[in-house]
Amino acid sequence: MKNKLVVPEAEWDYAWPLGSSAVIITTVDTQGRVNAAGFATCVRVAHNPVFIAFTSGLRNDTHRNVLDTGEFVVNLVPFEQRIMEATRVVGLPFPTGVNELEVAGLTAMPSLVVKPPRVADCHAHFECKVEWTKQWDTRLMVCGRLVAASIDEDCIDENWRIRWENLRPASFCGAPYQQFFVPSYQTTFVDMVYTQPLPPRAQQAAAGGA
Repeated sequence: MKNKLVVPEAEWDYAWPLGSSAVIITTVDTQGRVNAAGFATCVRVAHNPVFIAFTSGLRNDTHRNVLDTGEFVVNLVPFEQRIMEATRVVGLPFPTGVNELEVAGLTAMPSLVVKPPRVADCHAHFECKVEWTKQWDTRLMVCGRLVAASIDEDCIDENWRIRWENLRPASFCGAPYQQFFVPSYQTTFVDMVYTQPLPPRAQQAAAGGA
C-alpha cells in the first residue's frame, strides 16, 4: 500500500481534481457496519470551506447511513481496470450488512477524522460531515463539509498540486452506458483570450451610483 499524505487544510481545494469524478463513497451504519457504493456524479460545490455533494437513491444503505450517522468518505476512482471493475461491484444491490469492499476485493483503512473507512486502493480520499440533505423525487441530495483529505504521496508535488499522470481520475459514463469509464486526467493549458474591459453588472452599477 502506498504512503498516504495528510493534505493541509489550506490545500484542500487544490486536492479535489475535477468538477465531477467517479467515486466510491463509504459510510457506516449505527452498528458500525461498513457500506460502499459507486457514484458517477460527485462534485465540489464550494471552495472555502470546501463542500462536496452527491445524490443517492432512496431506501438504500448510503441513504440511511448518511442520515443516521452524518458522515461519509469520498474515495476517488482511478482509471485502473481493477478498481473500475470493483466500483461496479460495490454498486450492486447487496443486502444490508454486507461489506461491499470485501466482496469487491478492496482494502479498507481507518480514516483520519470520521468513522467510515477510506479505500486504500484509491489514490485520494475526502472525509466529510453532512452539512445538509434535501430529498426530491426519488433522490436524496447530500452536501458534506470536508473535514480531512489525504492522497497518495506520488500523486501530489511539493507544492500540494496534483500529479495528474499518477492520480489518473476516472469518470463513469452513468446508467445508460454503465459498462464505460473514461479517463479524466489529460490536461491542457487554456489562456484567457478575451482582453476587453468587462461591463459592470446591473446591481454593481446601481450600488455605485447610490
